[in-house]
Amino acid sequence: MINEVNFFSYFFSSLVAGYVMMAVDIMMDGFLGLFGTYREYLNIIKQFGMFNGFEDVIMVLGHMINSVVLALFFVHPAVYRRLPFKGGIAKGIVFGAFWHVCVVLFLFITSLGGAKFSITMMSASLSSQVSLFLLHLVWGAVLGLLYWQKD
Repeated sequence: MINEVNFFSYFFSSLVAGYVMMAVDIMMDGFLGLFGTYREYLNIIKQFGMFNGFEDVIMVLGHMINSVVLALFFVHPAVYRRLPFKGGIAKGIVFGAFWHVCVVLFLFITSLGGAKFSITMMSASLSSQVSLFLLHLVWGAVLGLLYWQKD
């Protein structure tokens, strides 16, 4: 199955998707009362006393690494083939929506177990929750737009 993954396309599309997701969040900060979730991540990093003085760099690197790692699920042939639509942006948007649901379920379950990060994320405002959903759709759309399977 690994032979079916276009690794250059996967790596490139995942990096660009992670970058675009962050860029949209930063550039659209305040649009219709949405976006700007990067500030919440920075506050969480600071709240836990992690990476003092390097919080902004860690946030960017963390999102880029997350994008590369999590895009593995999208490009895996068993997943990619089962997503509706022939390919492209629509396939990516469906994946982004599905991924967001998985993230929320994970945060909900772990918050019930007392995970402080998850509790903090689940207590975010409705506008932040909507923003994160939209940002995951953007991430998925860019993945779907840029990723090309091997022929």
